[in-house]
Amino acid sequence: MLTGNVLLTGGAGTLGRAIIKRANDEKWDCKIFIYSNDPTKHHRVLSKYPRVNSIIGDIGDYTTLYNAMVGKDYVLHLAAKKHIPDSERDSIDTIRVNVEGTLNVAQIAMQIGTPHVLCISTDKACHPCNAYGATKMLCEKIFQEYSRIAEEIGSPTKYHLVRYGNVLESTGSVIEFWKSLVREGKPIRMTDPAMTRFYMSPSQAADLVLASLLCPSGLTFIPKMKSLSLAKLAEYTIGADHAIEIVPIRPGEKMHETLLTVEEGWYAAQDQEHGEFRMCADGYFILKPTTSERYLNALEPYSSDVADEMTKDELLSLLNDK
Repeated sequence: MLTGNVLLTGGAGTLGRAIIKRANDEKWDCKIFIYSNDPTKHHRVLSKYPRVNSIIGDIGDYTTLYNAMVGKDYVLHLAAKKHIPDSERDSIDTIRVNVEGTLNVAQIAMQIGTPHVLCISTDKACHPCNAYGATKMLCEKIFQEYSRIAEEIGSPTKYHLVRYGNVLESTGSVIEFWKSLVREGKPIRMTDPAMTRFYMSPSQAADLVLASLLCPSGLTFIPKMKSLSLAKLAEYTIGADHAIEIVPIRPGEKMHETLLTVEEGWYAAQDQEHGEFRMCADGYFILKPTTSERYLNALEPYSSDVADEMTKDELLSLLNDK
């Protein structure tokens, strides 16, 4: 539960709406502001949650963002250009939004003394092979460096990080795309049935955001998520008998995703070593910056091809977790 003034950059998106729903259902003692440059999405949020405050602005506009962040107790930085094919094609704009926008958030937070600022990262940031993942890796580095500087100069600002996998039925997600093809009477399309991904619900993502705010500044909260192949995702959501069309792998796409790399294993601790943090998945890692002192023993990497497989009931439970 958050109190005070809360700003959500990109707050009209899937995760922002999940956090707003949580605040409304649990009657948080806070005032929520959403910030993005899409008035249509803002109107949709305000029609359902009229007490939410709307600020139209681009994450790259320093002055507008500064004015939006002033007086906020929490800034949850959710805004990002995240769709891999679009980011591969328009990589310069992806850098502008994801890297320069995050740099703006981090700098303004320190400038005005925001108590808590959070950045959302992704499994694509691990060994990145696409523009989206590369920019998110840099976003993590930005927050880690600002956290170190804040500590050195005695700034009150805490920089929090959370890294997780795919959010089910988010805007532009594969299930949403498959359902549109089914409605049109067409085969569903997939690149490789054996491809695996980590999956979670918007509500679970909101849980992880709140949990990450309990972590000390500069550390990254990483849930041990379960994974599923595309073949089983299609079987569980569309049906085993629906026709499938195999299409070429998209630019920048991996067969499997990673939440903790082999190199990061030297800087990660497992949940039992951090029992004070709330459990909201099947365990978690707490990752220090790689500029920190190594632990004596390295943890094994954690990727979607070796993670525990999600059952059909678990997947359907997540899909019903509205």
